[in-house]
Amino acid sequence: MLLKRQLAQVKEAHSAAILSVCGVGDKTVITQGRDNKLKVWELVATEFSGSLDLVRSIDVDSINFCKFTYCVYKGTVWIAALDEAGSGSAFLCSLKNEQKVSFSIGRRTRMKTSADGREDSPMCLKIEAVADRRFHLLVAYESTVLQRFAISVDESLDTCTAECTGSVTTAHDEPIMGLDYDLKQQQVYTCAADNKVCCCSVDEKGIVESAAPVLLKNAGGSDIRHFALGTKSLLVVAGWDYCMHIFEEKPLRSICSIPFHRAGLTSVDMSSLGSASEDQISSETVRQRWNSRPRWLVAASRDSRISLWDVAGIMPS
Repeated sequence: MLLKRQLAQVKEAHSAAILSVCGVGDKTVITQGRDNKLKVWELVATEFSGSLDLVRSIDVDSINFCKFTYCVYKGTVWIAALDEAGSGSAFLCSLKNEQKVSFSIGRRTRMKTSADGREDSPMCLKIEAVADRRFHLLVAYESTVLQRFAISVDESLDTCTAECTGSVTTAHDEPIMGLDYDLKQQQVYTCAADNKVCCCSVDEKGIVESAAPVLLKNAGGSDIRHFALGTKSLLVVAGWDYCMHIFEEKPLRSICSIPFHRAGLTSVDMSSLGSASEDQISSETVRQRWNSRPRWLVAASRDSRISLWDVAGIMPS
């Protein structure tokens, strides 16, 4: 059945192409554009109408298509993104505070044509909160290196320190394009402009490659996400070959590829509906119905279409 929805609003949010859009909670939307702006919006929505009102605009570096990342700790939303182009730095800020705190993530890579090397461009970021004002930031570089930084923000939120606590050269042959982190299993997954999907383990000692890479049928992955489906831990890769590729995490192996779009996929994501806890729902029947809701997988493509999938319906039996 084809469902149609009335268009609530058209918003010219950026003056150049939009790289990333995400919803945080019920009322906040964050966008990043190629105009080197990151914008925070307040979403006001009803059943038949909606509007987006600009709350703040933040200068970012979008030249290398590196998307911002965010995490939530005790109700506070923290954003990390690249700072000014060529500065070799990133910044961290909370939505409750106007102040940006910058820190270096720059590294130089050796090139065959240059004895001094050149700046290694960050391609992907992923941040996780580990305690109050303490974070781990994963950075994937053009050279296929993956690094982890431990970041600590002072109580005044004016300054921070960042220390590289792990580094590994992945098995990729081309720049890393997608990065995701399974916090529970302490696993990092990457896809790239080549045909490899790589897995690394993270612990207090650093980062190590923990499994042999698996291969896509064709080169090119734009985005990667891990998710749980029942007792299984799965990965989905947005392929340049117009397909979504689904993998099982342990062992890392291909399950299926879903063709639908007519151009390369640009991003993929999962619905964030979690399981209800005991203190939220007292009725066992209601809890079972709540926890059996569909998990939705969404993919975006260069064919100007977005597809929405019930994951249970596309998994092979």
